[in-house]
Amino acid sequence: MKKTLLIVLTCFFSLQSFGQDPDPELFRTWYLHIIQATDLDTEYVVSEIDPSIQPFITISENLDFNGEGACNTFNGNYDHTGTNLMNTINFNSTDNDCEIQVHNSFESSYFGFMQGEFWYYIDQDSDGLTLSLGNLLMGYATFKNYPLSTSDFTLNNIIIYPNPVSDILYISSENTVSETITIYSLNGKKVVEDITETNSIDVSTLSKGMYFIEISSESGKSIKKFIKK
Repeated sequence: MKKTLLIVLTCFFSLQSFGQDPDPELFRTWYLHIIQATDLDTEYVVSEIDPSIQPFITISENLDFNGEGACNTFNGNYDHTGTNLMNTINFNSTDNDCEIQVHNSFESSYFGFMQGEFWYYIDQDSDGLTLSLGNLLMGYATFKNYPLSTSDFTLNNIIIYPNPVSDILYISSENTVSETITIYSLNGKKVVEDITETNSIDVSTLSKGMYFIEISSESGKSIKKFIKK
């Protein structure tokens, strides 16, 4: 499903007129929340990386970009190849050893993903803007235009089940009651938001496929991936 979605989206964007300029909302600093460089790579949820990091990318109107991973910085240039399509034409990064294995592994995925051609989609959420990226290797990344807060790093003991799920998705966490449950499609579009103190949500009306669920409580936030069957 994920592969089909990315191929369809890329083909759709490729058919759009090539003379249009990039979305002006693109030109800002974006903070990374989730990334998986390819379908065979590890998925990294930034709030769950320990010790904590705050990777970001800043894109300027001339399509120059710069950013930071775990301990290294990068810069380069994009080319706008079509409506919602970008291609990396230059990428440079420092090569320091972060001295923490998960940080080194994360940077390898993050820096690798930010090179090559990708489609992008910008959407509004309750706190700001979301930038979703995808490529034909079934890789994806989700950025926000606001940084992770301190509380985003504290809620890591969440379990969701069953997964895959057909109707009711249950959320288990010791001494934690969810206040807001938000579900996003693979391209970052919000499809469900439930503001209630409950530890379950009905997903029976969702189409089959992969989704992200964001669970928020007084203790913080957690993002998990699930499959609707």
